[in-house]
Amino acid sequence: MHLNLKIHYMLIRNTLYNLLGLGLPMLVAIGSMPALIHLLGDERFGMLTLIWAVVSYFGLFDLGLGRALTLQISQLMADKRDADLPSLIYTSLLIMAALGLFAGMLMWLGADWGAAHMAGGVNTGEISGSVKVMAMAMPFIVLTSGLRGILEARGAFGIINMIRLPMGMFTFLGPLAVVLWYKNDLIAVTVALTIGRIVACLAHVYYAIRSLPGMLNDRRYRRELIRGLISSGGWMTVSNVISPLMGYMDRFLIGATISAAAVAYYVTPFEVISKLWIIPGALTAVLFPRFTGELFANGKESPTIFRKALLMLFLVIYPSALFFGIFAQDFLRLWINPEFAEKSYFLLQVFSLGIMINCMAHIPFTLIQGAGKVRVTAMIHLVQFPFFILILWLATSRYGLVGAVGAWLARMLIDAFIMFFQAANVIKMRDVIDQPLRLCGVGILILLSYLPALVGGLLTRTLLYVCCIAVMFAYIWLCIATKNERQYVLGKISSRFGGKHDL
Repeated sequence: MHLNLKIHYMLIRNTLYNLLGLGLPMLVAIGSMPALIHLLGDERFGMLTLIWAVVSYFGLFDLGLGRALTLQISQLMADKRDADLPSLIYTSLLIMAALGLFAGMLMWLGADWGAAHMAGGVNTGEISGSVKVMAMAMPFIVLTSGLRGILEARGAFGIINMIRLPMGMFTFLGPLAVVLWYKNDLIAVTVALTIGRIVACLAHVYYAIRSLPGMLNDRRYRRELIRGLISSGGWMTVSNVISPLMGYMDRFLIGATISAAAVAYYVTPFEVISKLWIIPGALTAVLFPRFTGELFANGKESPTIFRKALLMLFLVIYPSALFFGIFAQDFLRLWINPEFAEKSYFLLQVFSLGIMINCMAHIPFTLIQGAGKVRVTAMIHLVQFPFFILILWLATSRYGLVGAVGAWLARMLIDAFIMFFQAANVIKMRDVIDQPLRLCGVGILILLSYLPALVGGLLTRTLLYVCCIAVMFAYIWLCIATKNERQYVLGKISSRFGGKHDL
């Protein structure tokens, strides 16, 4: 019981670190973007967002080695093979530095061509110069991925987010400061961003060495380690490329088969609700090295960690997603306008249900990858891709936006089912929940929870929203939570109010 409580505390603490590191920069972005658009102008700001997108895409040149390094380090530590860590780290970082240089060279060589094809109202020399400046940051960006992998394997999430938080804020505040106090110039903005990336990389170097003393003692390039790293990292890259690609295909097909305006009605509600992905992202970054360490040691605590992660995530995601499901029309009316809301509110309702399902699927996905079965998740996405594109095209062509969102929801459901099914090959689901049929009750309650969206009157819907949450939490308390989990919660409540509770 003591170990379970320790796991519970570790998951909550490190997830909160990640939420702060990911969430606060997002708030800064929301606050600073209007000012950046006003000061830079639509054209320059558009170019800046494209440069950000190019950098994000070329960031894939780490070939998944950052996560693969986390996996390999966690495995070695679980096997008590700490002596092999220095050579593994040195080999990995050397490969990643080379990949970063290669990505930077490609960006540099393609800068003039890209600038000529996307200049818009901005000087091509300014765009080309900006891309070339960011190209110099690529080795540091790719290396940072590997160094973060070391810190994640060591469970140093406080340090990771101590670096990530100011870096994420600087990504938006840095350009704003340059434009306000220096000059309205994309090259100057990207110089600031590049300096920020270099500083972040050096900070990761410093703390990685502190968290793993002697990590560079064995500076041998070991070719035999490359195959394992590239294999794991390569399959991770397949998932990292195909999954977002499936996420973007719907908007391209809508633009091609319906209209550009329809894309706005579809994408806007999705962009709002998809921000909930920050929550499972924060949790799974903690879970990945934990699952790897447990599964390659003895695996006894893996079902407990899996269960607690699912419970924690659902208790946060359910009320958050349901809010957008019930109040979709009210939210869009207030945020944009009534005409837009009328055309998009149903899409937001469907997206909220799909995102809720997909957020839960992040946990088995992380378990499978943590077990070293990265090929499995990649193959799942590879098989899904052609079928999803075909169904999406047929549904969108025949039923418009409703067909597109229906195809998207079907993919979320199928993907979640497959992920949980495959997770059952890693751990025994009976150790996660002893009466699986009770989960059907959760599914039924989720569907019933969306019925208040049909009711008129904001106050009535608000009361029904609160009732839905109360009923769901009561069901989880009575039918899903174990005796030990109920004792833990009661003990926390009792101690908070000055009482005593013997666990």
